[in-house]
Amino acid sequence: MIVKQKNLRVFHITVDDKESFLEYFRKNKILLMEFFLLIEGEVDESLEKILDNEGLCYKNISTCKLRLSSVKKDIVIQEPKENVQRKEALEEPVSKDKIKIYDRPIRSGEEINEELPVVVFGRINSGAKLFCTQSVSIYGIIDGLVQCDGEYIVLNGLSSRGNLIFNGEIIDRELLKSDILQKITINSSKVEIKEV
Repeated sequence: MIVKQKNLRVFHITVDDKESFLEYFRKNKILLMEFFLLIEGEVDESLEKILDNEGLCYKNISTCKLRLSSVKKDIVIQEPKENVQRKEALEEPVSKDKIKIYDRPIRSGEEINEELPVVVFGRINSGAKLFCTQSVSIYGIIDGLVQCDGEYIVLNGLSSRGNLIFNGEIIDRELLKSDILQKITINSSKVEIKEV
């Protein structure tokens, strides 16, 4: 017998309405293929057949006794305020040995897994993946996959091919502006997006 511990990237999805789920699935199918799905709620044989035909890894946990906690998730977009002092300017800077800086684009096919806060002074190319347990700042366009589980993510835009997951929530690219720095945070269980 061989036993190995693995870290999995998992999405927990509660299905309240089959049609809503199928619409969400079609929209995010390429991204969801990269994750193990824990699905509960109204999951019937026809829905399982669709997931099987698409080759997704999933488990129907409707009858399991797992306790899954999550941060959720109303999304609030704040408009920029005029003449407001930035709190970030008053914060103490992080020393260089406590942050990972990439002064270049992240190449296609490159996968980065970081435990430190990350700053990228370039784009995340299509096919590139960045997974970070801390906060992330990206000053180029996201054309690949970025998963951030930190306090915030600062970004300059998300292309039509790019995908962004912030603390388990897929961020809809239509909520983001291109070529404008924006900061995404969670405040009182709500995802907030505001211009920097």
